[in-house]
Amino acid sequence: MLKFNRFAPFSRAIGPLLLAGMFASACVSQTKYDKDTGDLKSLMAADKKAAEEAAAAAQQKCTDEKTAMSATCKEAADKAAQDLLVAKRDLDACVAAGGDKGKALQQCVRERGEVSDKLARVQASIDKVRQALQVMAAAGKLEVKVDRGFLIIALAGDILFDTGKAKLKDDATPVLRELAAVLKSMPDRLFQVAGHTDDQGEEEKNWGLSTERAVTVVRFLIKEGVSGKTLSAGGYAFYQPAADNTTPEGRQKNRRVEFLLMPNLSELLTMGK
Repeated sequence: MLKFNRFAPFSRAIGPLLLAGMFASACVSQTKYDKDTGDLKSLMAADKKAAEEAAAAAQQKCTDEKTAMSATCKEAADKAAQDLLVAKRDLDACVAAGGDKGKALQQCVRERGEVSDKLARVQASIDKVRQALQVMAAAGKLEVKVDRGFLIIALAGDILFDTGKAKLKDDATPVLRELAAVLKSMPDRLFQVAGHTDDQGEEEKNWGLSTERAVTVVRFLIKEGVSGKTLSAGGYAFYQPAADNTTPEGRQKNRRVEFLLMPNLSELLTMGK
């Protein structure tokens, strides 16, 4: 069965016109597209070239800077080595020109360095004592000071003894035990326990009292475990007052027991050797 298409004549007439229009439109768009594409490629090529040139320039700059820095470092090292060589040559020339005096000067410089090292060790020992006693000093149980060239640990005599007596008070025991623990931690240091009095009473009695008090403290410390090899006792009567004896407060300060950190004689005798 045949069907009649009433639009067929119209389609056959308009079809060629539509194709022609579409073809014409496609030709214009392709030309513009080609032009835009060409421009874009040119722009990209220019950007790539510029980027490559910038990268090359940066690389060259970095290389130049590294080379310059290397040269500078080498120059500084060479100069330092040259200066050291000149200094050594000058010293050798000085020693040679001075003969025995020049050699003596060299020996003196070496000995001075050795003495400085030994003094530094002595100072370290003093600092160690100070630090160990810091807690007791802060609590007001004793005073740490430097006097007459000695590091001195001072305890008020009235804390340890009754006036005119050489027997330890009960209140003295805790303080001396605490001090004994500190002294035991420094078995390589020597201490002299020194007794002092005020100027009241007879001179002979004060000599005996000050000495007896010092011996009493030494004996107590030894019983607490402090080595007797590190302790000595001495009495000074009223000849080394710490305050004015004309006032009650001054006399109270003068009635005291002190611990003197004694210098290590082996260190001192070898200072110049």
